Amino acid sequence: MKTVGDAASKGNSSRVLRVPAADREDISLGVLSRNAGSSDRRLPPVLLVHGATFGSGLFDLPLPGYSLMAELAQHDRAVYALDVRGYGHSLGGREMDLPAEANPPYARLDDAASDVGSVVGFILRQEGARAVHLVGFSWGTVVCGRYVERHPEHVSRLVLSAPLYAEANAVWLERIGDPADRSRLDGRIGAYRLIRQADIRHRWDADIGTSRPELLREPDLPDIVFKTLAALDPLAGSHEPPAFRSPTGALADLIRVFNGRALYDPSAITIPVLLIRGSDDTTSTDTDAKNLLGRIASRSKQYQVISPGSHFLCVERNRTRLYQSIDEFLRRTDIDVE
Repeated sequence: MKTVGDAASKGNSSRVLRVPAADREDISLGVLSRNAGSSDRRLPPVLLVHGATFGSGLFDLPLPGYSLMAELAQHDRAVYALDVRGYGHSLGGREMDLPAEANPPYARLDDAASDVGSVVGFILRQEGARAVHLVGFSWGTVVCGRYVERHPEHVSRLVLSAPLYAEANAVWLERIGDPADRSRLDGRIGAYRLIRQADIRHRWDADIGTSRPELLREPDLPDIVFKTLAALDPLAGSHEPPAFRSPTGALADLIRVFNGRALYDPSAITIPVLLIRGSDDTTSTDTDAKNLLGRIASRSKQYQVISPGSHFLCVERNRTRLYQSIDEFLRRTDIDVE
């Protein structure tokens, strides 16, 4: 383990750890951590896995009350948040340093699941634990589902926040699909995309779907999210306007999901599971979540909807209900691995 520094914000006690990727010598995975190696060993460690656009920084914003990691760590639990290769603290990989058009979409599902495996192995050794609690968000729910399907012995509870499974989504097919064939990813999409401050606000506003987005979020949150993530990309300032790189492998996965094709088998999941989403989320839908819930084999499974809340509920005004629901599920003593 190597500690490379504290998180940037004043008063933020997260540390960034380095874990080698299992399959690539040129990739060093960055992992945010709280209470690493000094936690209450009676509480299984938690690993958070981000979605398609933003890395682990979304779970630990430099703003009081906006850290899911801090919420989960308050009971002396060890909490980790992975940046999949190409994201945030894990910018290693030659594909991210070449022009985007030089390579196909980078960091696909199997790559991300491999990174989860590398970090889970590290956590189990670091904490002397037998299994972790795994929490995925958006595309990260697909990654976590794939990992649990293949390595059920390493995970004792699973949270799928803003879950995605297999449902046709016309809005997303129009956004990322080939105009001539919506079953395929737009061929102009290369290894990564550039995310500008305006892109975050536009995407968030589109999901909220109201003329008054401040009802769901603080007005300056899109700017804080951008600044937090752009600070991790050394090339962000070289673009005009500034923009950080975000791998597009997730989009290549999601074009299949949004065409109704499942990327993992929920019937392989027998551990306790919580599905949770915001009521206004247009990416993770109620019908898709209920379909997924019905296919999960676990006898200990539940589905919760938080209202109001969009796809970015984890950094909206109603985030504390999400934080508390996840924390309560992970701390329950009346459910066990089946």
